[in-house]
Amino acid sequence: MNNWEILAGILAFAVVTAVLYVWGLKRSVTQAGDLERILLNKAAGNVVHYLKSHERITLEDMARLCRDVKAGQFWSRRRIAVENAGEFAPRLAQYMVEQLLIERLPNGSYCRRK
Repeated sequence: MNNWEILAGILAFAVVTAVLYVWGLKRSVTQAGDLERILLNKAAGNVVHYLKSHERITLEDMARLCRDVKAGQFWSRRRIAVENAGEFAPRLAQYMVEQLLIERLPNGSYCRRK
């Protein structure tokens, strides 16, 4: 092997290492937002499942349904859970309205969007 082949190998290793480092850094920076989105999706799934057998749901019912919801990513040990369901329910309702999963009724409850 000549000097050029050794230098090319070292540079290739450095480039691959830098790319993997930047990729991991990006994933760790966006992890909090990703975990919150996963948590909202899991809780929304519980609400949609509830609405399949019920006509409407209130914020109190949403809070009860999402009380024990937890979310995590398979490659990370970090987990997120609903700690205060009363504060989480309005955010969940707003998220579901924005995603066109439910619609708000005039009496303040919510129903499945048709």
